[in-house]
Amino acid sequence: MPDEISKKRPRPYSYRPPEARRAEFEDLVSKSGLSFNAFITEAIFGRNRHRPAEIKLLACILGQCAAIADQLRSIRSSGLADNHTPLLESIDARLKEIRSALLLLMGRKP
Repeated sequence: MPDEISKKRPRPYSYRPPEARRAEFEDLVSKSGLSFNAFITEAIFGRNRHRPAEIKLLACILGQCAAIADQLRSIRSSGLADNHTPLLESIDARLKEIRSALLLLMGRKP
């Protein structure tokens, strides 16, 4: 038996916050949207991904950018924007930059 390699997992680490801060700690874990282990890992090693609530918010902002772009296209097609073409092109370019930044933040290709 001593020659065999043990396949047991190492014992887990344990954390018990001070009683006076227990409610605060549990609230932070809950608001993070992460599991307990993910929260502790993130707190020690730093964030390496967005939380689910952040991804949802980024997707919502991306959707609003798409709605604004659709409105710009309808203004252009209506013929009402003839005198404002440079302004609309500038707005469209800025929307594309915002869209690219949002996609990068979400871990997607722009």
